[in-house]
Amino acid sequence: MNNKEDIAKILRYIEENMRVTEQTSIEYLDSQGNIDRLNIKQNHIIFGRRGSGKSLLLKSLRKNNNFSCISVNMEDFKDISFPNSIIQVQKAIIKQLLPAITQVHKKLTLAYWKQTLPLIRKLKKQIKILDDQLIHPDEYDKSIKEKKGGKVFGRGKSKAGGNEVETGAEATEEIETTKQIKIDKLDDLKNKLTDVKELFSESAELIDKDIYLILDDFYFIKKDEQPYFLDFFHRVSKNTPLYLKVATIKHRSKLYVQDDSYIGIEIPHDAQTLNLDYSLQDFNELVIFMKNLLQHINEKVGVEIDYNKLITDNAFRFLCLASGGVPRDFFSLIISLGSLLGGEKAISKPNVIEKAIENVANKMESFKKDAADEEVLLEHYLRIIKYDIIENKKWNAFLLSNTEVQNHPQIHQAIKELVDLRFLHLVNSNTSASNSDGTRYSAYMLDIGLFPNSNPRGFQQVEPGQKDEHHREDKIRSAPKLDLESFSKRIDELKLPLKLDVTD
Repeated sequence: MNNKEDIAKILRYIEENMRVTEQTSIEYLDSQGNIDRLNIKQNHIIFGRRGSGKSLLLKSLRKNNNFSCISVNMEDFKDISFPNSIIQVQKAIIKQLLPAITQVHKKLTLAYWKQTLPLIRKLKKQIKILDDQLIHPDEYDKSIKEKKGGKVFGRGKSKAGGNEVETGAEATEEIETTKQIKIDKLDDLKNKLTDVKELFSESAELIDKDIYLILDDFYFIKKDEQPYFLDFFHRVSKNTPLYLKVATIKHRSKLYVQDDSYIGIEIPHDAQTLNLDYSLQDFNELVIFMKNLLQHINEKVGVEIDYNKLITDNAFRFLCLASGGVPRDFFSLIISLGSLLGGEKAISKPNVIEKAIENVANKMESFKKDAADEEVLLEHYLRIIKYDIIENKKWNAFLLSNTEVQNHPQIHQAIKELVDLRFLHLVNSNTSASNSDGTRYSAYMLDIGLFPNSNPRGFQQVEPGQKDEHHREDKIRSAPKLDLESFSKRIDELKLPLKLDVTD
């Protein structure tokens, strides 16, 4: 029975668990076997859009007592210059290790004095070394004093048998010289890498557990610094019982570069990937997943709400479309619709679109936060797509030529990032157009929050799997094609000072 009190409990529970904290009681709903994979001794990169469940999945690691989890939220260091970010993360790791090491042996026992205390002292010494490094600029001059000793020979006289004779004299002389050398902080950190590896190996040996280093929200590190940051900790993990678990947004991340040498983490050689994103390519599976999420919450709260009576079937499908497959966006819309739940009428499709349009302001705030230095660039790309497709063609979808887009890497990168930022949604990565021109396309939908209003006139609101008037699947094949030549010219006319950093 759907009474108001039970609905209020559900809404309160969702709102309390929207963001993952230590107090979060909601559990990761593992429909893809990600938890088992994440638990193995392997470096992992976890890809997922904001709100896809990355932090909740990582939190599940702490339930396994076979290893020790060290968790660092990289958002805490987003304003820290590089390579000071490496130093700060090292400090955070050591500070989390210390309590675990302290508890291995009881104080005043022989094992404590011989094993635990010496390691504690080493770790605290390392913190002091890191603090000393923090006060120096990225490059600085250092004075080095050297003392050199040498032998000096002279002539002298001495008396032997009453006669004065000339003898050789030998003395030592010490000369002190000073010279200036240039210190690069990153090179200095790399030179001390062996010491860091030994510390982590000794720590793992003492606590008798492997160490899983969780770097959550890694995309907050500046993109051009990311491969160098990862390179340091990947080197630390080599041949040590340390495994990296890095959570990030795919096209907001640059995992490696190749200049004179290889820097960073290369997929799949150095790490395996987990992808948490539910796209619209298998829309029916997405709808089932969202229904299972609500049933899971019913069980956690201890109520039996029948959502089919609260939300029409079409409205629920549009709820899934509006979320783009992201659980947090789905829950945010549920909360926004809270006052309508349990009313005289079930929630309808226009209700969902209206709330999605209202919520787009919040999504834009996240967009500005996540896009960082590329915010202005991506806003221009989004504005052009919205004008061409929604305002001009009056569609909510478009086709992108898979071959032509390769000649426009900046547009291609912008579209991939706008998908990651939840303003565009991939529906089909390999389809044809309805006019059968022999070209293969990717089909995208614009976020429902970008609609002009909740019930626009003369507007084609297509959804995945929808049939056309001839009962053919994927009406989206009739969507307008994005004119990349015109798009590129308009971007060039803006004379933007920056370019997007192209990723794989």
